[in-house]
Amino acid sequence: MATSHSDYETISTISALIQKVDTDLQSKFSVSFEQFRILDFIKNIYPKQTTVSALAKQFHSNNSATSRKVSVLYKEDLIQDHVSGEDRRTHWITLTQKGNTIIHDIKIVVDSGLPELETKILTLLSNRTKTNHK
Repeated sequence: MATSHSDYETISTISALIQKVDTDLQSKFSVSFEQFRILDFIKNIYPKQTTVSALAKQFHSNNSATSRKVSVLYKEDLIQDHVSGEDRRTHWITLTQKGNTIIHDIKIVVDSGLPELETKILTLLSNRTKTNHK
C-alpha cells in the first residue's frame, strides 16, 4: 500500500483550514478572502484611490483575474469607480459606504478567528517537526 509523505498531509490540512476561512466569509458576506484583502487594501490607502492594474500588481495577479474579483465587488455595491478627469481611460476605485461597513464586520470575524487558526497551524507544524526528528 502506498503511503503519503507527512509534509504533504500537513500542507493539505493547513490548506483545508485556510479554505474554511474563505468558505465561511463567502457564506456570511458573499466575499472571498482575496476580495476582503482587496477591500482592506482600498480602505488602507484612503484618501488615495487605486485602479485594477494597481491592485493586480499589489496582489501579484494579472489584470483579468483581478478584474473578475473586482467585478463581484461592484455588483455587491462594495466599491465604485470614478473616471479620471485627466484620462478618461483610467477608472479609480474607492469603497462605498456598504464596503466600509462590510470591511468592519469581516475584520471582526477574521480577527476573532485568527488566534485559533494560528494555534491549529502551529500545532500541526510543531507535531510535524517532532515526528521528523524521531
